[in-house]
Amino acid sequence: MKSKTSFFNKTIFLKNITHFWPIWLMILVWNLFIMPFMIFNSSLQYKMLNNITEQEISILRSNDILGIVAVYANPVILFVFSVIAVMAVFSYLYNSRSAYTIHALPVTRKELFITNYVSGLLFLIIPEIVGFLMGTLVSAVCGYTSMNHLLTGMLCAGGLSIIFYSFTVFISMFTGQLMAVPIFTVILHFLFVGCRSLVALLMSMISYGMPVDLTESKMDVLSPLFYILRHFRLRYDYVDGSEYMVCLGFTGKTIIIGYLLVSLCFAVAAYFIYRIRNMETAGGLISIHWICPLFRWGVAFCGGGLFSILLCSLMGFTSAKSIFIAAIVFAIIFGTVCFFGAQMFLEKGFRVFQKKRLVECSAFLLIFGCLYVAIEMDLFGQEKKIPELSQIETAYLDNYYMMGVSDEALIEKILEIHQQMIDSKKEFESFAEKSQETSYVSVSYKLKTGSSLRRSYYIPITEELLDDSTSVVHKIAELACVPEIFKGELFGTNSEDIEPLNSTMDLYDENGDVENYEFSIEDSKKIYEAVIADIDAGNFKEHILRRYFRNDISESDYYNTINLEFISKENDEKPRTQKGNNYVETSTGSAYIAFDKNCGNIIQTLIEIGAIEQEEDLITTKEKNAQDEKLID
Repeated sequence: MKSKTSFFNKTIFLKNITHFWPIWLMILVWNLFIMPFMIFNSSLQYKMLNNITEQEISILRSNDILGIVAVYANPVILFVFSVIAVMAVFSYLYNSRSAYTIHALPVTRKELFITNYVSGLLFLIIPEIVGFLMGTLVSAVCGYTSMNHLLTGMLCAGGLSIIFYSFTVFISMFTGQLMAVPIFTVILHFLFVGCRSLVALLMSMISYGMPVDLTESKMDVLSPLFYILRHFRLRYDYVDGSEYMVCLGFTGKTIIIGYLLVSLCFAVAAYFIYRIRNMETAGGLISIHWICPLFRWGVAFCGGGLFSILLCSLMGFTSAKSIFIAAIVFAIIFGTVCFFGAQMFLEKGFRVFQKKRLVECSAFLLIFGCLYVAIEMDLFGQEKKIPELSQIETAYLDNYYMMGVSDEALIEKILEIHQQMIDSKKEFESFAEKSQETSYVSVSYKLKTGSSLRRSYYIPITEELLDDSTSVVHKIAELACVPEIFKGELFGTNSEDIEPLNSTMDLYDENGDVENYEFSIEDSKKIYEAVIADIDAGNFKEHILRRYFRNDISESDYYNTINLEFISKENDEKPRTQKGNNYVETSTGSAYIAFDKNCGNIIQTLIEIGAIEQEEDLITTKEKNAQDEKLID
């Protein structure tokens, strides 16, 4: 008999409950294990804790609850449960006999869809509610007071379940095979990120200066599971009265609300697709005809692009021209293979070389090849892109060491070097084909908008070019000699915020025996002041320049290296506590300071504090090598 309601069928609902009860039981057991059991088990540890304040116990209990709730609302687990529930309640769609039998009953498609949608969703929501209620009860008995965290966890878990469930229902309407549902669901949840990464790898392989940039993008929101995993997580910070970081709750709750609204729209769209779905497609890979070209083109694009990148990487081409030719050839070959491979899955046979498919494949390959050519010819402007000076907050240049600058004059120098590397594309690529005397240089910018831009190059690096004031390597070396930049290289922070702790240096006698000389805190401060004085006086310039393949490095640089440990104090103006109080965060660091004969302040300080009697007590790299050879003989 037909249901009295026009949107819900009680008989089908009860059938789903009784037929798929193992799914209910599995999800319920999981929730009961995570919430009440883990909360009770966690509470047992406090019976063994001594010499701990009530405030610390309260913080630890709050951390325990949040940690358990994070497992309870784990997006991956909820995603798996959602896919299982969808596959269960809509399983009749993937078998021709079952599909025709169900739809021959005196029920409308609206009733079937809504009844199955609701019953599958209850598989997820009811066990979560039961787990929350039992967890709340056990928490109260065990003395936990952070009940708000449990409620937040239940709301987040319920929202995530609806999101993943609704997206999976939508995806399930496009296929006629049961096992394709989880495969397509996982693919579509990561499709945008995967395609973006593929294009990034492709551009880094073909484009001049483009690095492998797989950093996060705002558009990653088009890959729901990936985006949620990156943004829905526990937040740790400092709070008043605590010397260590504590868990303050979840970040990304607003993201769940946004995805929840969108997922409900997808659920409505799934209903309308279900109404027009042809039951004859049961057993087929794709159930909606107009999706088939998208499937073929998507598989061909991803397969062709991925195989072209892999093979070019394995074959180890050095010429930019050879890389491009190989990449486009491999892309066409494997793009064709993947195109007709996808068609074989659609046809469930090997007769796929019809005329219309050949024409369609030719159109795809033409567009695919044009994409490669456009990247090679820089039609998108990715190779020549340089931000304006007014847009840059900080510029970084990484050659042997990372140089970061915020001063406009220094940023302009980095922009000048970057522009010269772009203009020297043909020269640098030609040099790299013939010689291995190249050095890796990375240029990156942190923009005032919060975004960033990074490029990387292999530049020629020879002694002749180092002496040429117009060459890129000479300009980079000169930039590295700027006092403020070299201080940042050594200490990684503003030198005014450095407080030396202690320092050591190895001293060698005529026989090569070593003594580890330890400086006092007072002497370490004198050493630090001497290092700063030599940097400001430009005494490190020749030492810095000699790391670019100078032959006299062994005769000029001392083998004795000072290891200076320090505390860096950085005033953090951002609120770091719940009440917004500021504080000074300290961190320790160490600097390994190599110096040469030009560093007179360091040498004189070493003599004054008694580490050495005269400069001859220091040993150059050349002299140390001679000692080692003598010992070997």
